[in-house]
Order: sequence, then C-alpha cells, then structure tokens
Amino acid sequence: MLKRLADWLKERIQGRPFEAFQIEVTSRCNLRCEMCPKRALGDEWVSQDLPWDAFQRIATTFGQSRHIHLQGWGEPLLHSRLFDMIRLAKERGCRVGLTTNGTLLDRAKSVGLLDAGLDLMAVSIAGATRETHERIRVGSDLSTILENVQGILSLRASRKRKTPKLELSYLMTKTNMAELLKTVELAAALGVDELYAINLDYVVTPEHEELKVFDCPGFRQTYSGILDAARETARRNGLTFRAYPLESEEVAVCEENPLRILFVSADGWVSPCTYMGLAGRTDIPRRFQGRSASVRRLRFGNVLDQGLLDIWNSPAYRTFRQEFETRRLELGARALLVVSGGEQFSDMEMPPAPAPCRTCYKLYGL
Repeated sequence: MLKRLADWLKERIQGRPFEAFQIEVTSRCNLRCEMCPKRALGDEWVSQDLPWDAFQRIATTFGQSRHIHLQGWGEPLLHSRLFDMIRLAKERGCRVGLTTNGTLLDRAKSVGLLDAGLDLMAVSIAGATRETHERIRVGSDLSTILENVQGILSLRASRKRKTPKLELSYLMTKTNMAELLKTVELAAALGVDELYAINLDYVVTPEHEELKVFDCPGFRQTYSGILDAARETARRNGLTFRAYPLESEEVAVCEENPLRILFVSADGWVSPCTYMGLAGRTDIPRRFQGRSASVRRLRFGNVLDQGLLDIWNSPAYRTFRQEFETRRLELGARALLVVSGGEQFSDMEMPPAPAPCRTCYKLYGL
C-alpha cells in the first residue's frame, strides 16, 4: 500500500494524472473472429483509420498520461503510421503498448516496433492447437503467429533488450478451456514474459453467450480445476500467469477505470472505454445475463473538434465520473468500517453506477 501511495504521489507531482489513454488507431481487421462484434455486426461495422492529424491533436496531451495503448477493436499493425505514433508517444515520455492478433508481425514490422521503442505487446491467441485457435480466430494461422512471436523475441534478445514486454492473451471459451494447460506449456517454451487468460466480456449474440465460461454453475468446478492446474504449471515453469475471475461480483470501479483512463475511437470520439465506443455507431449492441441490453454509445466530444482535456473536463463527462467517484469513496468508507469493527455496515447497497455501465460485464469484475 505504501508503494502504491508513493507511486501515486510521484505521478501527481510529475503532472501525469492519467493512468492511460487508449487510442483505437484503426477499426479495420484482417480476421473474422468468432466472438468479435465486427463479425456479429457484419455490414453494419464501420472500418476506418484514425487520421494522423487527429493523433497529433491527442498527442499534445500525452504529457498528462503514463501509458498510451494503441488498440481498440481493430488490428493496429494495419495502420500505415503506427511506428510514427509510437515514436511520438515515446518522445512525450509515455510508456507505449499495443495488442495484436500477431498475423502481420513479420520481421520488418518487428524491427519497426523495436526501433520505435515499443514497451509492451500483447498477442492474442485462442488455442494451443491450430484446429482450436483457427476455429475461433477465423482467418489466422497459429503456426505463423508463433513463428512471429519467436521472431520478435529473438530480435529483442539480439539487441540485448527487455522491451517490448511480450504477453500472450488467451481468450477463455467453452471450446478451448481444455487447451489452457497446454497453452501454459507453449508460452513457457516460447519464452514470453507473461500469459493471461481473459473472459469473453463483450457479448453481442446468443451464440457469444454460449461461448463464455464465467457464471456457468454447471462447469464451475471443472473450469476452476483447469485454472488451478494452469497456475501450478506456470509456477513450475517460471512463467507469470494470471486469469480473470469466473464468477461475477460487482466492483466499485471497473478495471477500465474511467476515473484515470479514457478511450478515443478510430472516428475521433472520446468515450470512457472500448465497451462504450464502437466507431461509426450511435448504439452499443450487447447482451447481458441472457437478454438484449443495447445502450446508446457514450461519447463526450470529438478530438477533431475539441481539445482532449476540454472534452475530459466537460460537464457531462464530469458528471459521469462523479458517479464512479462516489462508489469508490463508499467502498473506502466500508473498508474503514470493517476494520473498525462495524461489519454490519459492510453490506450496505452500493451507489448506482452510470446507467450504460450496469449491463456491462466489466462492472462485475470480469
């Protein structure tokens, strides 16, 4: 706790109050993944790149943020100026990361990413075998992805560097949970820095609901056993491994942390997170606990028209964040009550989250 407090004070003193800006450099993608909203929405999906001038406008505020993550719903390696974006963010003193499907990560792009100074790269996979992975991530080739990962790790080693940190992101579904243990062994053999297992937390169709592994009472013991075995295997192999919860529990402020993180979509609109901002749309189609729960897209201004900090400080955005701030303060008050022996107050009802967030699985710790 003391270290976290010290880090927080240091960030404030250095004038970087934001934890991260997540910037969707493109909503285009070269895959047709089974669980992706792009595939579910079909012809309704809007594919576009964030204009360079829009990125330059955002970059004027990079001195306010510790981390810049260049990814949203699309594949960032498709953007022609990705390396320029990384360089610009690094020049402003930011840590820079991205998430990729790994299919385009050839040697030329790997060299470009290292030359630009990328700090973090997460590569998404969905199986330890080609059959499983390619059934979920349609249009990809697992062998090529693994070769690409090996390539950038080798290049990193040849330069005697520790960055970019290389992570594998494993999407947990009913159709691939049986391969998680084998994936841990694969990740350890590759020599990646970390493997983490994530939930299918944005559900658009009933078919997506059938894929998710969280809140599935009939499978709870089986899936928990798989995760326990994966953790033990990772420990034995010296691999950092983490997995998201399999049971939902409401949290005061979700992992997207709209109090210190914001999202800019490929069309320039500013939203609290990717789950509230699909480029080119005015609504966010979703399903929640077995029913349709579509909400209006939550956006507070466009960086092509306004400064990013002006948008952040707008009355509507402030009001949105205040609801989460109230919840955060309530959680702190409860913790103090419990510590002081007032456990009977710990079950008080949490102040409501903003309406669009109440049907988002991220609010429930997933």
